[in-house]
Amino acid sequence: MRIMGLDVGDKRIGVAISDEKGIISTPLKVIKNDENSGEEIKKIVDKYDIKKIIIGIPYTLKGETGMQARKVFDFTDNVIKNLGVDVDYIDERYTTKIPSGYLRKNAGTKKMGSKKTDAKEIDKFSAGIILADYLEKKRKRVSNES
Repeated sequence: MRIMGLDVGDKRIGVAISDEKGIISTPLKVIKNDENSGEEIKKIVDKYDIKKIIIGIPYTLKGETGMQARKVFDFTDNVIKNLGVDVDYIDERYTTKIPSGYLRKNAGTKKMGSKKTDAKEIDKFSAGIILADYLEKKRKRVSNES
């Protein structure tokens, strides 16, 4: 079963997908967060036969639901829940820091260069980390149940 991970921001949405066995997370792309984002996500859901979407929630450092988290919940209610797939959430408080640190260290790679490119790469890899975290937690639950 393929699973999709989303990092929903005000301007862009990072997208990652799992392999068919739901083991490996791969950053896929970045789409604009606009009136067409639901259609773009639907195309990916259909193309890859996605059965579940994991959405990162940017809780505050205190673990509370702040303004940005409410925006993500609203996006989910208005766009994602209409797609007919299961939805789950994961805490994403630190996911942007991980890829931005990595990308800064590797700024010499051919994909780097402009702040716009860097931001898109960060969004895509953040979605990958959100999905990877979910898949790892799922593996641990299954392992503990055995």
